[in-house]
Amino acid sequence: MRRSNLTTVVYILITCLVFVNIFIYSKIITHSIPEAVYPSTSDSAADALDESSGTPDGEGGSAFAMPEGYRYITVNVSDTYSGPLILVNASHPYEFDNVPTAVAPDISDSVYYNKTSSYAAKDINVALNTTVIQALNRMMDDFYEIKGSRSVMINEGLRTREEQESILAQKIAELGEDQTIAAKPGYSEHHSGYAMDLLLYENGIAATFTGEGEYSWFSENAHKYGFILRYPEGKEDITGISYESWHFRYVGVPHAEYIYKNGLALEEYIEMLGFYPIESAKLSETDSVSGDNYVVYSAAVPSDGTQVPVPDGAAGEAYTISGDNNGHVIITVKQ
Repeated sequence: MRRSNLTTVVYILITCLVFVNIFIYSKIITHSIPEAVYPSTSDSAADALDESSGTPDGEGGSAFAMPEGYRYITVNVSDTYSGPLILVNASHPYEFDNVPTAVAPDISDSVYYNKTSSYAAKDINVALNTTVIQALNRMMDDFYEIKGSRSVMINEGLRTREEQESILAQKIAELGEDQTIAAKPGYSEHHSGYAMDLLLYENGIAATFTGEGEYSWFSENAHKYGFILRYPEGKEDITGISYESWHFRYVGVPHAEYIYKNGLALEEYIEMLGFYPIESAKLSETDSVSGDNYVVYSAAVPSDGTQVPVPDGAAGEAYTISGDNNGHVIITVKQ
């Protein structure tokens, strides 16, 4: 009987020691966790943000103060695949059957039937996005006025998957399997309608557009019209494509201005924009021709129904929205 009582006392003591140790360790562990530290809002950011929270209903996470004069629009994943800022390369394929909801649809048309007399088009089948054709007309008209030449031809524009397959096969036959001129079908930005190849054509003779001599005007001024030299020298390791003096891409003002001034490839610019959400900071740029001021910011679109803040227009601001083909939409605000 006494042995049984002693055993019971021992069990009780052991149980008490276990609970005491658990209590002590829990206090030690709890006190070793630092308290969360949140960044303070700078004066400039505070001026730009409204006092009240602008977090959309139903969204979790920290509260976001909606800037005054902004509202939310609904954006779907399909919107990330359309627009003048989409990145198309070896790791970002073009979405052929995409139907955007918030981004304006990519509509292309014949260059031949919509161009001015300042340049030529290879044939009636060469097509570009309608916005691109308008900017192209302004650029070519200015080139003719300054240089007096109509020798530039638009040799390539929008391409189908089948056309890209044919071009790739031709380049492989000419240069071998390791060629870096032609992209695989689905991975050429010519599918977008925002890219074009230039050719020189005068007195019945065609020549490669090298961008030299008087034609250096294009690489020096194309950004003023929203175009960039898509595959510049020194960026081959980033673009994955050899230098192409004839290949220009429309991204719109002010993006072309920023890319040109900072010597970026489109891949670098798109990656950089991911660090400019409206919650932290916006990129600023000025149109060197018109003097118009722009701010640019990005918004991640992880799923359909994502709420994205845009200007409500009350302050006279106008905005455009484009996908980047990298999980975001880019909002460009003209102030």
